[in-house]
Amino acid sequence: MVFEGIVINKVAYKERDLIAKVLLRSGSVGSFYIYGGQGGGKSQKPTMFEFGSMMRLTIKETKTKKLDGAELFTVSEYVRTWEPQQLRYNIQAFYLCCLYFEILQKATLPLTSEQHYPVSQENEGIFSVVSNALFYLDDSLKKQNFDPAAHLSLFMVKLLFHLGIMPETGNCSYCGADLLESSGVIFQADQGQFACHHCVQGESQKGLFLRVKKAYQTRYQDYALLEGFIFNECDKLIQFFCHHFHLRPLELKSYSLLFK
Repeated sequence: MVFEGIVINKVAYKERDLIAKVLLRSGSVGSFYIYGGQGGGKSQKPTMFEFGSMMRLTIKETKTKKLDGAELFTVSEYVRTWEPQQLRYNIQAFYLCCLYFEILQKATLPLTSEQHYPVSQENEGIFSVVSNALFYLDDSLKKQNFDPAAHLSLFMVKLLFHLGIMPETGNCSYCGADLLESSGVIFQADQGQFACHHCVQGESQKGLFLRVKKAYQTRYQDYALLEGFIFNECDKLIQFFCHHFHLRPLELKSYSLLFK
């Protein structure tokens, strides 16, 4: 059986082996045991399992093991088909990817041997979001126009849509008024909705509202068109995600590296 996916987590095991979590094209996350995956040895072979790398994995047709309650598939062959070139040279971009991968592990289902093959592709949109996020983040680093707040906002908006929890951005959740026509818009992260200022009192966040709508309508290859995002607005989208999945932002270890 062959799987393709992106390395989102890895743990060294024994002297040279590796346990890697891989976001698969199906949108689920598989746990894989790779003999010699750390590299090294007499030839000092480098590891191919870097964060964000796209891997093609062939698993052994044997009974899987269990690790912390998750099924662990043993890899017999592996090939790296793509890797980000610039990620390791920009610490903020690296932290951003770590946050992406932590969020994914909270929102995706594990691959199990009981699933019917080929694995259902109903959540493949999640894989598409992540692969585009990594490719165009690397592209922005090459072009030296990396804007971390814009990339994080675009990732969150696209992910929320494919998770099926994107807030309604057309009309007020209370009175149904057109939010584009409203002089003030409030985002209620704990309820996952936008409301007009007639229904909910507070500081207007229409700028956030307009930028969320623009991010939703923007293709990843047009990421450079996104302007004006700030981390405080990104934080509201993460707060909404965490509320939906019953988390606290600080449970995402990379969160504190970007939001100090």
